[in-house]
Amino acid sequence: MQPTPISVFRSQPPPLWYVTNGELTVGPVATTLLARGVESGRVPEYCHVRAARGTWRELVGVREIAALGTKPNAKAPTEEQFSEWARPIERVRDEAELCHTITWLALIATGAESAMFHYRGRYSNDLVTRSVLGPMPNDQLNMSLRPDDPVLSAARERRPVVGPPYGPAEDALAMRFATSSGGVGAAAMIPIFVAGSLKGMLEISRPGHAFRRGDLVRAERIAQRALLPRAN
Repeated sequence: MQPTPISVFRSQPPPLWYVTNGELTVGPVATTLLARGVESGRVPEYCHVRAARGTWRELVGVREIAALGTKPNAKAPTEEQFSEWARPIERVRDEAELCHTITWLALIATGAESAMFHYRGRYSNDLVTRSVLGPMPNDQLNMSLRPDDPVLSAARERRPVVGPPYGPAEDALAMRFATSSGGVGAAAMIPIFVAGSLKGMLEISRPGHAFRRGDLVRAERIAQRALLPRAN
């Protein structure tokens, strides 16, 4: 049995929401209870919600609520589908195919528009951009990250980079995706550690809202499980 790699993300309680119709505010309520209220019609679609320390947003700003109005073929893959797709990559021997598949699964897991995967091979000391997916040029492909790259510095400290809000590392990350056709409304970098060593960096962006922590953790797990056999 191989040990489960440790996540760089700290555990957090599930979000709780306050709901208002403009006159009356109720809460906090869990996301599942909020979704049931919307489905049953007890929470009208014109209501607004906010997290305990957040700002008011439309109901569709909650991903689970937005999903209620999507077509069946537009829904995110199930956990069973992800498990089925991710299982074969543990046996992939070709590094190019491995990196491409990890990046592709990260796109699906997080709902990103564009993604890059920087990987440190067995005989390399540098993280090299091995895969670029999405509507953007691949001129960074097969290039090593600079030692003074602020996003790389955060990865070495086991610190994920997630924006908005933005700071120096988040700005540098967003600049990597500045040429993507949809623009950068949200960006994230997930450092991938295997056996205590930094093996890769998953970087994703999209023009819409910020990425959910649970989706980032799922992408992290996919990459860790794919790279774990190569660490032994």
